[in-house]
Amino acid sequence: MPKQKKNSQPEDELYFDIVSPSAIKEEEEEKSSDQHVYQIPIRKEKFSNIDKKKNIIKEEVIDDDQEYEEVIEEVVVEDEPEVEYEKPTKAKSKKLGKKFSWFRRNKTKTNQPKKEKNSTRRSIARISLTGSFKKKIFIIVGVSLFIVSGTFVFLTFFANSVTININAQKGSIDYAGNILIDTKSTKADYTKNVLPGRVIKISQTVSQTFDATGKVNGGAKAKGKITIYNAYNTSPQILVQNTRFESPDGLIFRLDSRVTVPGATLKNGEIVPSSIIANVTAGEIGAAYNIAPVRFTIPGFKGTDRFTGFYGESKEKFTGGSDGESTAISSIDLKNAEKTISETLFEKLDNELKNQILSSEKTFKDAIVNKISKIDFAGAKVGDSREKFTVNITGEITTIVFSKDDYANLVRYNVEKSLEKDEELFGEFTESIISIKPDAKNNQLLVNTTIQYPTKKKIDGTEIINIIKGKNIDETKKILSNNPAIEKANIRLYPVWINTIPSVTNKIHLGID
Repeated sequence: MPKQKKNSQPEDELYFDIVSPSAIKEEEEEKSSDQHVYQIPIRKEKFSNIDKKKNIIKEEVIDDDQEYEEVIEEVVVEDEPEVEYEKPTKAKSKKLGKKFSWFRRNKTKTNQPKKEKNSTRRSIARISLTGSFKKKIFIIVGVSLFIVSGTFVFLTFFANSVTININAQKGSIDYAGNILIDTKSTKADYTKNVLPGRVIKISQTVSQTFDATGKVNGGAKAKGKITIYNAYNTSPQILVQNTRFESPDGLIFRLDSRVTVPGATLKNGEIVPSSIIANVTAGEIGAAYNIAPVRFTIPGFKGTDRFTGFYGESKEKFTGGSDGESTAISSIDLKNAEKTISETLFEKLDNELKNQILSSEKTFKDAIVNKISKIDFAGAKVGDSREKFTVNITGEITTIVFSKDDYANLVRYNVEKSLEKDEELFGEFTESIISIKPDAKNNQLLVNTTIQYPTKKKIDGTEIINIIKGKNIDETKKILSNNPAIEKANIRLYPVWINTIPSVTNKIHLGID
């Protein structure tokens, strides 16, 4: 029901008093046994639905959605002398609250019909749950029947379709032959099995320091490098192995190998010294030979003009000289160092090669050539009294790359020659490389390979649909089983109780693998 707007309340409107349980009990004791008044303790509020003439509370209309029942008591008071209503004071209100718990009268006089004693009527307003519940049940049942019947109609008349998955007969074709990758060609020639290629060549140098692990008893000799100068003449000077060089302190160092000092140059009539760097070793064992950079003379030239014209200088401190046991380079140290630095070099070369190969290109692993161009141990030898030594290595990697698409098309071109009329290629082929022969001189790559390409029988899906539509399941199975191109088939009907292939073409879903 729409809600009614509340009107402003007149001053003579009736009230409900708030009566506490203790006041009710007290009131009941004061009344005579032949009077019975039913009281409802509620809040003090104005009620616009009170009948002023009969002092009867009208029954509230309750919304059907409320699922509870409410009991409203109607209280009828015996006739009393008509009195003029006067507004009680605060003190009187309290007293009247205890004495009267029924409806107070209006200022206006009203004639109430007399009622018999104890004439209290009880009116019960109930909400009929039965009617609402039945209504909901009918709605639920109706919706359910509609859904079930709709689903049945949909599955029968609209979703009546079939899905057939067919596996075709499989096979493969093998091909073996030579493929020439030629960097001088600019276009693929499938008839000659020639593909254009591209050379990739990368060179790199790696330097790495290693720890020496060998031991030498009885001490070791110091080692270092010196720069030998020729300030004497323009002719080269040969210095044999073990040539002595003497420090200002009289310590002797000898050349590790023969060297040739280039001749000096003349500039404006003056000699400009030339130089060469050479390795030297202390003449004796001892830590005393680990000297700081100094200038050396050549005792063998003493007493001649060459003594002042040829000399040596060290740029770094000598090391390795020791008394007693010392660390030295062993043969295992050199071998391990060479292996480790070679692996490092090839790993860097391989990563750089991958970066230079395009995503559309490919090469064969056996077509990649790694080569060490140079390895230098920086004068380190077995027995040298050193804690560390440095190795330098230079190497290169070379290969020929070619187009993936060109290679796939060439393989397909050769394999299709052996296909039957009712066969077709599908999937990816597998290859097995027999041999690869790089020709560095002509920048060519000859590849001998074996190819295995998967095939399957051709199946005309449209033809199959036209044959089986409208047939029952048994007839359809027989038709499919008699087709030599079909290895196996799976039929699925929607709905499952229909035993006939739909006659409408677009209701047949055919998948061929």
